[in-house]
Order: sequence, then C-alpha cells, then structure tokens
Amino acid sequence: MFISHLFHYLRIVSTVILVNIALYGCASSRISDIQDRQISDLIITNALITQFDVPRADNNTMHHIAIKGDTIQHISANLAEVQRSADKNTQYIDAKGRRTIPGIIDSHTHVVRGGRFYNLETRWENVSTIDEALSLIREQAKRTPEGQWVRVIGGWSPYQFKEARMPTLQEINDAAPNTPVFILFLYSGGMLNQAGLDALGIDRTSKAPDGSRYERDANGRPTGRLIAEPNPMILYKTIGALPGLSEEDQYNSSIRFYRELLSLGMTSAIDAGGGGHLFPKDYIATKQLAHEGKLPLRVSAYLFPQEPGKESEQFAKWMSEYTIADNSHLTLRNGYTVEGGGELIVWSASDFENFTAERPELKESAEEDLRKVLVQHVNKRWPFRIHATYDESISRVVTTIEEVNATTPLDGLRWILDHAETISDNNIERVKALGGGIAVQNRMAFAGEYFVERYGMELARRAPPLRKILDAGIPLGLGTDGTRVSSYNPWISYYWAVSGKTVGGLKHMDDKAVLDRLTALRLLSKDAAWFSQEEGIKGELKEGLLADIAILNHDILLVEEEELKQTRSLLTIVGGKVEHAQEDYSHLAKPLPFASPAWSPVNFQP
Repeated sequence: MFISHLFHYLRIVSTVILVNIALYGCASSRISDIQDRQISDLIITNALITQFDVPRADNNTMHHIAIKGDTIQHISANLAEVQRSADKNTQYIDAKGRRTIPGIIDSHTHVVRGGRFYNLETRWENVSTIDEALSLIREQAKRTPEGQWVRVIGGWSPYQFKEARMPTLQEINDAAPNTPVFILFLYSGGMLNQAGLDALGIDRTSKAPDGSRYERDANGRPTGRLIAEPNPMILYKTIGALPGLSEEDQYNSSIRFYRELLSLGMTSAIDAGGGGHLFPKDYIATKQLAHEGKLPLRVSAYLFPQEPGKESEQFAKWMSEYTIADNSHLTLRNGYTVEGGGELIVWSASDFENFTAERPELKESAEEDLRKVLVQHVNKRWPFRIHATYDESISRVVTTIEEVNATTPLDGLRWILDHAETISDNNIERVKALGGGIAVQNRMAFAGEYFVERYGMELARRAPPLRKILDAGIPLGLGTDGTRVSSYNPWISYYWAVSGKTVGGLKHMDDKAVLDRLTALRLLSKDAAWFSQEEGIKGELKEGLLADIAILNHDILLVEEEELKQTRSLLTIVGGKVEHAQEDYSHLAKPLPFASPAWSPVNFQP
C-alpha cells in the first residue's frame, strides 16, 4: 500500500514539473515573440488595394496593410492576421473600401523648376471656356503689383475650351490693359499683351533668337505673338526675362507645389532638368527642403546643360563633383539625388516637338557632339536620357549610341529615350538591343490636334506606339512632362493612355495602341521605378517595399473614362508618413503655408 501511494505521489509531482516546464517554455516563447515582433506603426484597414502580380479579381478584394517605419510590413485580407503586429501605439487609418494604389512615380517631369515658379503662375488646368480663362487673367491683373507679371505657363490646350480656339491678343489686352501678361502654349509659341511688349522693350527693331520670330502687323510692329519655328529659345528667353521669386519665396513656392503633387497621389518625381534651369544654382529651395528633412516626396534629378557647345565642359565639372551610386539616395527617407545626365545632353542632337511647324533636322555636328558626351557618361557610369521626338532624330541618336557601345560598352548602364512619338518598329528593336528604356508623356493630349493636322491621322494612331514598346519588352515609363508643355497632373496622362484622347476629346490613338487601366497604372508606378534605378524598392503595394501609398477619391479601374481626369488623392503616404490628407482624413493634414508673395494666384485659384 505504501509503495502504491509512493508511485502515485511521484506521478503527480512529475506531472506538475512537466506542466510547469511546458508553461515556462510557452511563456518564454511568448516573451521571445514579443521581443522579436516588429510592432506596426500604422495599419490601413479596408483598402481596395491594387497589385500587379496577382489575379485581377484580387484587386477587388479588401485588404489591410501594416507599415513599420518606411516599409510595408504585411498585407493580408485577414484583419486579425495584420493586427498581430499591433499594440496600443499603432495608428489605424480606415480606407473605407476606397481604391488604394502605390504612390504615383512620374518618370519624366520638371518638378524642381516647377516649384521655383509655381507661386507666380496662373494655371488653366480644368478651365473649360475662354471667358473663364480670361477672367482668371483679369482678376490676377488687379492684384498683381507694379513690376510683376501675370503669367500662364503651359498645361493647357485651346481645344479644352468650349470655343476650341486660342484667346485673341485683343481679348488678352482687354483683360489686362496695364499689367504685363505672358501666355505660353506648349513650346510652339507664346503671347504677350501690349503691356508685356512694352515692359520687355520689344518693338519694330527687335530681332528674335535664331529659329523663331515675332509676328508683325502690316506696319512691321510686333503683335505680341511669339512663334517658335521650331526652336523654343524665344520662349526660354522670354520666361527668363520675367522677374523671379526671392529665395525665401522659392522655398514657399516649392512647398506649395510639392503639396499639390501629393494631392494627386504623386510620391516620386524623376526630374528631367530643363532649359533656363541651372544645377545647382536653381535647385536651392529643393535642396534646403531635403536638408531639413521637409521634402515631402522623392526627387531624382537628371542634369541639363544650359550652354550649347559647352555641354562636355559642364558635364566634366558635374562629374567631378558627383558620383552616381545605385539607389544611394535611399539613405534619406525623402530627399533628392543626382541621377544622371539629360534629358538634353547635347543641344545639337535634340529636336523640338513643335507640331505646328515643320519637323526640324538635327544639326550636322549632332553625331560628333553627342559621341563625345556619351563617352563621358559611359566612362563615369552616369545614366543618361535623350530628348528625341521624331523617328528621323531617333535613328541618328541610336546609331551614335551603337557606335559608342562598340568601343566603350554600355555594359548595362541605364539610358532613356524621351518622348519618341513617331518611333518606328525598327528603332524600337534597336533600343531594346542596347538595353535602353523609353519614357513617354502625354504631349499628344495637348497637341494631338496639331499633330493630326500636320502629319495625318494614320501616323497619329500610333503616336506613340505604347503597345509595341511594351510588347518588345522595353522598360516603359509614363509621365507628364509638366509643367510647361503639359499639365503636371498625372491623371491627365493616365486618361490619355487608356482613352487615346486629347484633352479636347479627339481620339487619335488606335484601339490596339491604348492601354488597359491596370497596365497604365503600372507604368506610373512599378515600371516607372526603373527610371531611377529603384525597381524592386518602390512602386508596388508589396511586403518589404517602401510604403508610398495613395487612397483615391474614386475607383480608377471602374469609373467612367471622363471622370479619370478628376482623380485626386484623399490620403498620400510617403515612407510610412502621412504627407497629404483631405476630406475624411483632414484631421491628419499638415498645415499648409499661405503662398508668398501674398498676391500669388495660388492663394486665389480654386
């Protein structure tokens, strides 16, 4: 009996010990789990997310996104699964079933220059009548102080107006009889009112830059119409002659412009430099914002030499000061980096997209000049991009790259052909063989009617051949070319790519050439990341990638085509931080500074 009780006692003791060991092991495991677990900073719930490597039906399923730091931590259709990484400090944002996309990446734009001038510009985006356009000039003229100008610098087409025409010089003079006005239309031409002509001292004795002219009346007096045929130097020089902003106001203007881009869901901009915009002198505001950690989106800058004939010397200086390293700028959450050379790397090898004039020929020295600068870029491992509109120009450019590659191999160096409206099938294959990418913008959305008038509808149907470029397997990015040629609004570019229509409603693109909506979005996000050497790092809603996200005001995969132009972001996140918020999310919005100077049209336009 004693022995029986002893065995029973020992069994109880051993069971207790084993249970305690098991419980201790579980507790240790839980403690270890808690210590190892990465607590989410932010969870977005009920998001109709958009991904590119899943069955399309999955893009209509609610998901939840956990974010840690600047990175997407976890995505799941199961909220409980995502919440395992949450604690009491985790912030929640309810997307309320809205379409949620990776942040827009504009593969070709001019945001640093745009920020320098934004507070000075009266914009005609979304203006539907000439009366409304003239009213904006009239009202701005009343508040513009002496010595300053009213200026409309691109982003519009006469075919967006109900009247389907340009405003007349008389209408502009009537709207602003005493205040100088300059209106830029693409890089085809511009208009000065009489006060503007007087302010610049343009009279019957004035001579326009080569490749352009002043329109004159029967008495030889300039009418105010500036005509680029086809060289836009007359337009560059006119813009450059207008008073600019102080450094302090440029800083404010850049903040306002970047916040405007964020309101459209843009989180990254690949900046193609631009005429009248010298690095680093004219990049001060953006550099200061980046240095202070206040630049709210990512900017990759290509450098554009300003003096024809001295491109090699300019690049030699820049290349001695900057080394291009793959993704080096990712050490900054939001910052800007020097990405390479272009979009224009040699003036003599660049054409101009004035569809109201005859196609320009590249200069005889184009190949020789281009070859020298290309070798510089290849030797220094600087990516480069080249502005080329017409297939005839593209042929000469690509031949030169082929010759350089034969003696100084590209060896995988990134290079980009910009615009390429009339690129041929043969040149598409040549670009592919050289490992290049093609960045396409919606210039045809603003100038398509003029293109059709000059070159005919047959060529316009494939201008540019988006589907052929995609089918060839060439990296293809979609962008805006904002702010002077077209609007900075990426949703106009998206609308054009999926509809094949201009902003005036002309359907110029063949049905076989237009893109489906998911593909067009991919070219504005995932695929556009290639152009800043950041593929696999951003541009997708995917675990481990940068948390650059936009929650939209409507479902771009389902809304009526015309509604696409009214797309906005209700909430924009860059690197896991809310940088723009409105409507339901206005409690998360950052204060927006009043635009300076106080008379800035930004403070008065809707």
